[in-house]
Amino acid sequence: MRKSLNYGFKALNLAWQANGFYALLAVFSQLYESTLYPLIQVILLSKFLDLLGQGENLTFSDIGWMIIVYLLASLVNLALKSFLDVKESFLQTQQDSFIDLQISKKLTELDPATFEKPEFQDLLAQLEGIKGTLQAHLLRFVALIDAVFKFITAAVILSFIFPLFAPIIIIATIPSYIAWDRFRVKTWPYYVEKRSTVTRVTQYIKNLLSSDSTSKEAIIFKTGAVLLGKIKKEQKSYLSEFAKANDPWIISITLARVFQFGVFAYTQYLNISRVLQGALSIGQFTLIFQQSLNLTVSAEEILNQYSSMSARNKYLDKFFDFLDTKKVINTPSKPLAIPNKPAPPIIEFKDLSFRYPGTERDILKDFNLTIKSGEKIALVGENGAGKTTLIKLLLRFYDVTEGEFR
Repeated sequence: MRKSLNYGFKALNLAWQANGFYALLAVFSQLYESTLYPLIQVILLSKFLDLLGQGENLTFSDIGWMIIVYLLASLVNLALKSFLDVKESFLQTQQDSFIDLQISKKLTELDPATFEKPEFQDLLAQLEGIKGTLQAHLLRFVALIDAVFKFITAAVILSFIFPLFAPIIIIATIPSYIAWDRFRVKTWPYYVEKRSTVTRVTQYIKNLLSSDSTSKEAIIFKTGAVLLGKIKKEQKSYLSEFAKANDPWIISITLARVFQFGVFAYTQYLNISRVLQGALSIGQFTLIFQQSLNLTVSAEEILNQYSSMSARNKYLDKFFDFLDTKKVINTPSKPLAIPNKPAPPIIEFKDLSFRYPGTERDILKDFNLTIKSGEKIALVGENGAGKTTLIKLLLRFYDVTEGEFR
């Protein structure tokens, strides 16, 4: 739970860095529209119904304060809703751009050795999907805050008349939570991890069909249909597995929701019974009914949003792991300067051995070479002999395994 909330605050912090004050205003707008404004409306309605139930002739002066409160609350809601409707897409785009900038900034800080690691390339292939997951996590986190606020408000109001409604409704929500949680555990890998292969194959083939150097070959040799066939094959395999993991949960989630609805119906049976006994007024009944509904919806929403956030954690791990990626080659705090003389300098490889990280084969073994100042040489050899590797070592893309060069 701590990780889910921690990532929620991190996502909110990213939104703050990208959008500033507007990020918090967007959160408040959602809370007001979803919880505060409906609560004000139902309280005013219950008061109005109670006044009508007293059988007295009402005038506008009797309900004037209700009208004023309603109009002010509605104007605030209209202003916030207009703000959110107009700015929402822009703020999301601005946040996407900020995240892209952070990713690009990180890429400029890494060294070539990092980019040649296969696991890092896999991570890069998943970043686009993870970026969308980060946005979704923020939306879920805001929805969780809204649901908690709504639940607490409803629980406090109901506690004065039906104190057991809150625990009963929470218990009724547990089967739905379990079903949704297991559903997400089974299906979430298909949104990022299992989709990465399809994404990489599709992007590779799109590049082949659109690149100046390869698109002509596809036309001349008529390989377009073959390449499209590879995309279709990968997509068919991916979607088939996805459907097998996804579809069986329809029945489980439906049954859990039917049980939850049955419990809600029972609470309203108790509510109506109190009205028929004369213990509750029509206005109180209306308030209790609406807040019971809020309690049911918000209890499910809390568990639902938390389950969804938890399922995203391992994908958000990838994003924050990317931001925390360290360079393979670290520059010393006080690097030695290249001597001014002779110019150009002498280059010497002495008993040098090198193998690429994660491999067992030595590309170079006990290699010795001295290039004198001003001397011109040619490196000749078969593929894999180490010519390119030697240049990479010279530029310190990698550190040597054994030996030295200077």
